[in-house]
Amino acid sequence: MKNVINEIKLAVEIIRSNMRAAMELRGAFAIQVFGMMLNNTAFVLIWIFFFQAFGNINGWSSTEVFAFQGVVAFSFGCSAAFFQGSHSLPTLVYNGSLDSYLLSPHSAYMRILTSEIRMSGVGDILFGFVLIVAYIVMAHLSILQTVLLITLLIPASIIMTNVSLITSLSSFYMSDAMAFASNMFEVFVSPALYPSALFPTVLKFFFIFVIPALAVGGLPIEAVKEYQWHWYAIIWLLAGVWTFIAIKLLGISIRRYESGNMVGARV
Repeated sequence: MKNVINEIKLAVEIIRSNMRAAMELRGAFAIQVFGMMLNNTAFVLIWIFFFQAFGNINGWSSTEVFAFQGVVAFSFGCSAAFFQGSHSLPTLVYNGSLDSYLLSPHSAYMRILTSEIRMSGVGDILFGFVLIVAYIVMAHLSILQTVLLITLLIPASIIMTNVSLITSLSSFYMSDAMAFASNMFEVFVSPALYPSALFPTVLKFFFIFVIPALAVGGLPIEAVKEYQWHWYAIIWLLAGVWTFIAIKLLGISIRRYESGNMVGARV
């Protein structure tokens, strides 16, 4: 447990250092944040128009659009802004620049995740936060429901990050896997951008327990709306399971890494 706490403290310090460095270019930072928020607005408008045209579907309306789009944007933003290394791992492997992280005495898992940040992810975080606040107001959520929704943002972000890392592990098994890893991650994200009410039972089960897309999209909303405690527990359980899977697969995959013989080390 002491080692875990130390690794978390190190990750926080690395993220803080990366954020300070990125925010030195304040103009570029502001443009990236605003641009990402503007881009995300299109997804919300599409679903609002959809529900206005077809009405409620299985208890879901345009109000819930703000909720699940907010959760997806927030969790993706956290993954990109703070743990962009999960997305950029194929580049590190292809360039042979992973060596310096493997030489570190600290956890390869945390060092890879925190190796890079993407400032446009802050735009996703802010956009997701605005949508979630809007949903809380429009749906008149109770204090308990608000707390449940906010706390579910943590496991949703964890799942998003770990699935991204797992798809990036393909770079250890094929050359120049950047495009492949990106496409596989899109397979995961795409179902999350749809209301869970649209999925039949079999597909819903598949996109929760096999590809946990709905766990970072519609499932948290279902857990909060009807106080479905079993879904709340399952989302947290999935976060732990996918973290365990990601760490194990990373350890196995690293054995296939052929060093680029690059000189240098990182803390």
